[in-house]
Amino acid sequence: MASLKDVAKRAGVSTATVSRVINNHPGVVQETRKAVHDAMDYLCYVPDKSAFQLSGKCSGLVGVVLPNLVNPHFCELLATFEEEAKHIGKSIIVKTHQNQPQQDKQIIHTLVGMGIDSLLWVPTEAEAGLSEWLTITNIPVAVVTQVSRFFNSVSINQAKGAESIAEHFIHTGCTSFGFVAQQGVDNRKVSSYSKKIASHGLTIAKENQFWISKGEGEKISGHIHILDVIIEKLASGQQPCASLLVYNDVVASYIIEGLKERGIIVPGDIAIASFDNTLLAQTKKITSVAQPINEIAHLAFQLVKNKHRQESIEMYEIVSRLMIRDSSIDITMTTL
Repeated sequence: MASLKDVAKRAGVSTATVSRVINNHPGVVQETRKAVHDAMDYLCYVPDKSAFQLSGKCSGLVGVVLPNLVNPHFCELLATFEEEAKHIGKSIIVKTHQNQPQQDKQIIHTLVGMGIDSLLWVPTEAEAGLSEWLTITNIPVAVVTQVSRFFNSVSINQAKGAESIAEHFIHTGCTSFGFVAQQGVDNRKVSSYSKKIASHGLTIAKENQFWISKGEGEKISGHIHILDVIIEKLASGQQPCASLLVYNDVVASYIIEGLKERGIIVPGDIAIASFDNTLLAQTKKITSVAQPINEIAHLAFQLVKNKHRQESIEMYEIVSRLMIRDSSIDITMTTL
């Protein structure tokens, strides 16, 4: 296990300087602070949290808890968190809960025990159960990509994003609709999508409504059969679905490839649009709802910059934008 001396040697500074950085002393220049944090990251050095508790100092550690790192959306979010943290001389500790509430709770308890200064969190339903305990710890918390009733939050207007997909499908002449969504996660998306379609006198056939258990679609390697069933139903043509909303780019990409293997033309036979606008959507030219990652990360850090939690809860909701690409409209058609 790395020691304070190892960090000092790696960073090219004295042990006293490392100690000042760890205790967030204002007299350390940014370049030195960054060198020390880089050395700590390289050596996997975690300061003794008891020292912080006794001295009242800051550890300089920001806990980040995400559902997974399979979805590139969360990878991109993590990358921007790390940039924001380095800018203010902080270090990131990242954990994933795989959408398992009990695991989520254990991770939060572990991070608090390590002496984190603040927490950036994409929670499961464990949020409510941890709200009182986290309040007692006095650790600033920002819930990210979701609206929270208990903590400061930065969210995306998912409803508007789903409406924009419905409007796009209708505008391009689609009269048959479907969706693939996660139970307990995407209800708001689906509701807004369905209402917008209904406002045009149209409906979504029951056969074209595909619900996936929370988190299952992310584990493509272990749950391919779930998506394969959907692909087979879409390819059967018994209940033709001319347009499909998919809850994220990872699943949309898998479905598109599966349909193409079965001779289904995208978008000729079926138009597909998803959420997140990750690099995957951009490279595979999938129509997707963009979520401004840089803005999300910056706002999240603003919400946890104070040592003490605020009396009132702050909520930021960011407007999304639909990026139209080849998966939902023929490239030969006039750009909308």
